[in-house]
Amino acid sequence: MLNRRVESDNQSAGSGSPHESIVLTNKPSYAVIVSTRNGASTIRKTLNSILKQTLSAVKICVVDDGSTDETARILTEFDAKPGVRTVRRSTQCYDIRRVPANFNLAHVSLGRERTFDYLMISGDDCVYPTDYVNSIVSRMESDSATVVASGRPRTGSDILEEHSPSGSGRMIRYAFWCSVGGAYPVRVGWETWLLYRALQQGFKTELYVDLIYDHLRPRGSMHQFTYWGSAMYCLGYHPLYALGRIAKSLAKTEVAPNGCVSMFGGYLMGLFGSSDAFVSAFEPSLRNFVKSSQAHRITGIVSTAVGRLSRRGH
Repeated sequence: MLNRRVESDNQSAGSGSPHESIVLTNKPSYAVIVSTRNGASTIRKTLNSILKQTLSAVKICVVDDGSTDETARILTEFDAKPGVRTVRRSTQCYDIRRVPANFNLAHVSLGRERTFDYLMISGDDCVYPTDYVNSIVSRMESDSATVVASGRPRTGSDILEEHSPSGSGRMIRYAFWCSVGGAYPVRVGWETWLLYRALQQGFKTELYVDLIYDHLRPRGSMHQFTYWGSAMYCLGYHPLYALGRIAKSLAKTEVAPNGCVSMFGGYLMGLFGSSDAFVSAFEPSLRNFVKSSQAHRITGIVSTAVGRLSRRGH
């Protein structure tokens, strides 16, 4: 049961133009899973912003990946709140390869009776506007083809230039999540894998650029940039598309030069093989889909560029 109205988005950081909003009369349900390690400086802000959403979560599960700071103590403050559960792992050091496994563990820990409509994924350093979830879910409710969506992250005063749903702050239609196994693959590129699985099955993913949330810590490290490069190979990125992504990151100073070198090195690591099981290629059908989709996009870009040059010549 949906009633539609057009209104101005007061929290928009975009053009400020009106967009279609939806008032939910039968409110969909959702759960939230969060992975954290040594997030003492941010985790309280993240969880409070989730608890203050105008559309309340049914359950919230936080996996503490062996924090050595005050994170565990802070999480005890939230354990007593209805619907909040913390799962603690004993680990020695940070390893990005455990992050998808943490999300999977949180999903299992939500319990057997998982009857909600959406699943929200969040890092431990994100602060969401109070109507963030309601805004995303209302738009997804109006378009059943959209199965993954997010707003756009902002670090400090910089709104990050995203082209697809972000890893944190993403809302996943739960029926779709279950249809692809109800878990992230524990291998490099797991976040992008979900987006391409959706597109491969004929669904849509949406980045709502007017919905802005705060990503408190700057994203990326040298270790991650290497894996970002490996992910492009393992997902089947067209070589020209992968090189273009790296070159664009360098040209727009989105990534420091040494980070771009690490991305290229990571791509080569995937190409020539790695002893790291985390760096392994996805199934051929998905890789072929990704490569052909990007080849089509490259053709379109080249055709557009040739057309512009031709018009200038005349």
